[in-house]
Amino acid sequence: MSKKRGRSYSNSRNKKTVNGGKIALVVCILVVCVAAVFAGIRVFSSNASAEEASRDIELSTNTITSIVSDASEEINKGPGKTSGKVVYLTIDDGPSKFTDQMLDILKRNNAKASFFMIGPNMKAFPQQAKNIANSDSTAGFHSMSHDIHKLYTSPSAAKEEFDQCSKIFTDLTGKTSKVIRIPYGSKPNTPQASYDAMVNAGYKIWDWDIDTLDWKSNSAQILDAVKTQSVGKDNIVVLFHEKKQSLDALEPMIKFLASEGFEFKAIGQNEVPRNYWLRNLQ
Repeated sequence: MSKKRGRSYSNSRNKKTVNGGKIALVVCILVVCVAAVFAGIRVFSSNASAEEASRDIELSTNTITSIVSDASEEINKGPGKTSGKVVYLTIDDGPSKFTDQMLDILKRNNAKASFFMIGPNMKAFPQQAKNIANSDSTAGFHSMSHDIHKLYTSPSAAKEEFDQCSKIFTDLTGKTSKVIRIPYGSKPNTPQASYDAMVNAGYKIWDWDIDTLDWKSNSAQILDAVKTQSVGKDNIVVLFHEKKQSLDALEPMIKFLASEGFEFKAIGQNEVPRNYWLRNLQ
């Protein structure tokens, strides 16, 4: 094909594209006009007034416009935006050498989590504790000792450990938090008196309803656990830890939950906690 014929062919295709767009526009205008005309005919045939005819034509046009607008908004919502499904990713035992990578993955995927930090680890990784505090995720505490034999030596022992965590965090970041997770969960190990002491001090105790068992699993097994345990649920709290296999599973897990319509939320400081005592986990 010569250059001249090639240009002619290209121009022809462009003209067809433009003409196609014009035709579509004309069709849309005709639809509105026809609807308006029919509305006017119906009104006049009923011996209605000119004012009523004008009103019906306007209503007809507005109805079509609303339908087009609503359809456009629905398309632009994207997948999973209005499902009402919520996931709280909770990550225990940090901060650690994996913290910053986890924060990067969360940011890259527009997701949030809640980090339950151990006191000595905040001292060992002060910058990572600051990074959590300055992120969109929530900073929480996971005790000083992570030892149930020390946490419950007295009714106030656990509360005092979380007080120490809070002080370390505030000294490092200038911020405060009342969100906590008791090591091994709030039941069955926590005595009533210990639980009451923490609640009376204003601490918000969070447990979980999806245990990934990531501390003993590989990344594929972690993802499978989330897929299996999330079936039929629309508001979940996922237990994770700062481990290499958990880091490897984090992004695939986020992508899976997003594809299922879950919205990722960080725990709010004033949010009603979800724990085994309150029986408000799924």
